[in-house]
Amino acid sequence: MTLLLGDWNMKIRQCFMGVFLLLFCAVLTGMSPVECRGKSSEAAPVQMEWKGNISNQKEPFIKIVETREAWNDLWLSAFEKPAPDIDFDRCVVACVFLGHQADWLYSIGFAEPVPRGDVWVISYGLAEIVLDLAKPFKASGQYAMKVFSRHKDAKMILEEFPESARRR
Repeated sequence: MTLLLGDWNMKIRQCFMGVFLLLFCAVLTGMSPVECRGKSSEAAPVQMEWKGNISNQKEPFIKIVETREAWNDLWLSAFEKPAPDIDFDRCVVACVFLGHQADWLYSIGFAEPVPRGDVWVISYGLAEIVLDLAKPFKASGQYAMKVFSRHKDAKMILEEFPESARRR
């Protein structure tokens, strides 16, 4: 009986930690819209973000995409379809693909860019999703991508929160 309650308490703590990390990431991201639709359409404030658990991206891909060519290549290789239109003169896309070797299913969240010296840092976090599995977990290309305003004449980098809930 004690063992069962201990397992239950652990699951509850993991669930609360996951919810806390998701809320933390949501607060850090702010809710400021970004105007980054392609030049052909009239720019309107939008929050452009893509998340999912299935992609063809077998290897981890964690970087800032800054060009139309790299964006198109990523979408063609990961999803076998054309990329959404982004104005890369004004925007960049933070991309986190965990690949097919990921050890668990995570929720992936981004914080707003912050300056650090002469670079802008976009942090991302992983919140472990509690699963009750009947068989071993098998990754299938989970990902998150989010559009951010470009900071002219400054490099932008992507790094994981130190407090991220990645299994180690």
